[in-house]
Amino acid sequence: MKLLRIAASAVMTAALVAPASASVAAPPSPLNYVAVGDSYAAGFGTGSYVNACGQSPLGLPALLDERKQIELTANATCSGAQAANVPLDPNDPDDVDVPDLPVQIAGLVAFGKVGPQTDLVTVSAGGNDLDFGGIVRVCATQDVAVCANAIEVRVVGAETTLADNLDSLYAQIDAAAPKAQVIVTGYPHLFSPEFGNTPLLSLEAQELFNDGTDALNEIIEDRAEEAGFEFVDVTKRFDKHGIGSPQPWITFTGFTAIDDLHPTAKGYKSGYLPEVRKAID
Repeated sequence: MKLLRIAASAVMTAALVAPASASVAAPPSPLNYVAVGDSYAAGFGTGSYVNACGQSPLGLPALLDERKQIELTANATCSGAQAANVPLDPNDPDDVDVPDLPVQIAGLVAFGKVGPQTDLVTVSAGGNDLDFGGIVRVCATQDVAVCANAIEVRVVGAETTLADNLDSLYAQIDAAAPKAQVIVTGYPHLFSPEFGNTPLLSLEAQELFNDGTDALNEIIEDRAEEAGFEFVDVTKRFDKHGIGSPQPWITFTGFTAIDDLHPTAKGYKSGYLPEVRKAID
């Protein structure tokens, strides 16, 4: 759901370095934790970033790292990342090189940051593959029929192409971290049409987009469970906190910020964190 693939050149080496925060040595030993994924994994949307990938100290990896029994040893997440390696578009001057998830994992392996010692891996991927950020723009500027068609085309394509890419990605993760618990996170509903507000999309378009998010989550969940991974659904946590609600957990400034349509700091802390913590063995 990334709207803009932000500049990420030379970021992989920095992303693979463990955080500076000291771990607390206490029995039992903290879980060796590695994070990979897209902007929703990096913490994009909080407004506070430490590198060109949009990693945030307020995102899920850093929030988990604050827990005494979890130690974040590597964070390779990057805004704009996709489930499969995607070459640069020579006809798109705004397209820049971003470490997609297969590159993230390969880098972790090369640096010795992931392996049999890894206890926990969190993964977020799929939204950028469908260009859901682009679909929002279509739904914001075109009529409902065009919006519905754009969503349907993307979802139908995801049922084959994205599903296959996720299978390959999850196999790569399983090979890289054979002993780890792998938690795959889904995406929240961006909109709360039940409040009757239309800050960006019509109420009907909001419902269509949320339905598209559900379809994407179903594909991700299906492939994750097939791989033996655990899927975490955050839609209930974000219920009544989408765009158009009195207390939104989704950033929206009218497309004046590149991190629009991402969870706020509150969204990561109260939406993602509790669900992922419950899933950790």
